[in-house]
Amino acid sequence: MTQLGIDPSDFNMSGSAIQQQEKDKAQKILTETIRMPDNKVCADCNAMGPRWAAMNLGVLVCLNCSGIHRRLGVHISKVKSVTLDGWKIKWAQWMKARGNRHSNEYYEANCRTPKPTEQTSSVALEAFIRDKYEFKKWVATGPPKQIVGPGGAVATADTGAARTRQEEDDRKLAETLQRQLNMETPNSAPVAAPKKEVNLFDFDSPSPAVKQASAATNPFGDADPFGASGFGDFGGSDPFKSSGTDPFAANGNGNGGGGGDLFGDFASAPSTGAGGHASGGVGDPFG
Repeated sequence: MTQLGIDPSDFNMSGSAIQQQEKDKAQKILTETIRMPDNKVCADCNAMGPRWAAMNLGVLVCLNCSGIHRRLGVHISKVKSVTLDGWKIKWAQWMKARGNRHSNEYYEANCRTPKPTEQTSSVALEAFIRDKYEFKKWVATGPPKQIVGPGGAVATADTGAARTRQEEDDRKLAETLQRQLNMETPNSAPVAAPKKEVNLFDFDSPSPAVKQASAATNPFGDADPFGASGFGDFGGSDPFKSSGTDPFAANGNGNGGGGGDLFGDFASAPSTGAGGHASGGVGDPFG
């Protein structure tokens, strides 16, 4: 195709403005093409007088098969009428150089399925055409076959090896795009370490947070500043016992007991007699 000066993008038919002079020249080439023996029958069902072309595939097909080709999608088959549509000269030259014979030698090289006819059901016919062009089930393998075009130009037909190279190029392109995507993807945020759960009901072992707070507020740590004198430790020595004195022993209340009673004077007041006079006390001025 490229040897004939045709690029796959040249078959883009949208908005194609073709001059009438070019259309006329292309039509003359197409007229010569459809008169060639192999192009007098449909490339897919052998129906007589095909007037439609899948121009990127280089085949001439009947009206019935052209409808199936349209359902394949333009990425597989681009269908044009040989007599009703306008053609570019390069398209017509490609069709003449390719034709049904060269195309079928490639797409049906390993086909063992009986070829459809005009009486074949539409379902079976569509399955055959999809296997042939979409899935390339029977394509040729081995060295490419040369096609001699107008003016002796040589075009190389598509082969299984060429398809393999294309698949390899597609794989490398996909890998390159994936690497670029991985480089552009920002690093994921660091995962925070799981927080240690604190048991609020465990009174025997205080939490680390409580220990830290206690250490910050108590400059003496675990030491008791009053432990040496016995005030901080109730099990320690008694300062009064060590001195041997009892502040309540000589309190001047006359009880003279070993354990003085601060309220002894009130408890030992003299009892009164029958006449209301204190026994042995001072007389009552009203008595």
